Amino acid sequence: MTSSYLSGQRKRVRFFITVLTLAAIFTGTAFTSGAATAAPLSPDTKVTTSSSTAIYKTFQSMLKKKNGLPAADTFLDSNIKKVTKHHATLMVLQLENARLKALTSMTDRLLVPNVQDKMLKAYQTNDNFTKLMGRTQDSDLRVLLKEARDSGYRLVMLEGSLYPIMNYAALVKYTSDITEDISSYIMIMTKETKNLPADDGALVIGYQEILLRALSQERFLELYPKSNRAKQVQDLLNSYTLYTFYGLNNTPLFDYDTNKMVANAQRGYNGVLQRLASVDSEFLTKLDAFMDVVKEAKYEKTAAVEKWLEQNVPTGAYAGY
Repeated sequence: MTSSYLSGQRKRVRFFITVLTLAAIFTGTAFTSGAATAAPLSPDTKVTTSSSTAIYKTFQSMLKKKNGLPAADTFLDSNIKKVTKHHATLMVLQLENARLKALTSMTDRLLVPNVQDKMLKAYQTNDNFTKLMGRTQDSDLRVLLKEARDSGYRLVMLEGSLYPIMNYAALVKYTSDITEDISSYIMIMTKETKNLPADDGALVIGYQEILLRALSQERFLELYPKSNRAKQVQDLLNSYTLYTFYGLNNTPLFDYDTNKMVANAQRGYNGVLQRLASVDSEFLTKLDAFMDVVKEAKYEKTAAVEKWLEQNVPTGAYAGY
């Protein structure tokens, strides 16, 4: 495994990791912005500003320490109900930022050839860091895997190599103590990282799931246009817009040989449009208009379909070119 191979592989994989639940609509339940089982917040009046600030500053200093992510998370877990919602939200966001910043270094450490070889030798399908730790006799590797797990990452197999990615599910425990927009953001990112949308240039989730995720992202932006994480969700929605209207290189929306729209996409898109016909959504309105053009073309990628895409979903506008 050469360094040039790893470099190219990292670039491809990190696109899907950083780009990074509207299923309730299917069942007729209302969309809720926070976690459905969130416990009631303790009133901020029970927390003094001075004590909250002291905890906040201690947390910040812990984040700055080398390999301080596990300890910072433990500290936050023990103290989050002792601070104001404002400070709690800031600390969760700062923990996310610190984990994202440290992810590159952890990825490099796990992609070292001899480390990767040891991991692959012990790995079994759907293993997490904990299970992999139990299968290796290498004490240094166990220490590294434990550090990765406790630093807020989860293990995934991508393009034949084992990678750490953000484990947003580890932040769900904080959603009842922070603002609604960041709580909703964490739930969106938890779904995104629990089941990645793509691998090796191909979509690996269903077409209806693509639409439901896009609708959840659109709903977030409608509810929280000024959220601290609005840009991240907008970037995610841009990616899902391209997934929806173009697919990916290895799973194009229109088959390379027949030039026909993939049958599963036809069924998935038409099914969602029918079920959610009463939902007010710019995304669905655009998809509905697209499907009208495609149906007129008998599901072939004709010049008319290509013109519509160029005018209404230009790739450069959504890919950030």
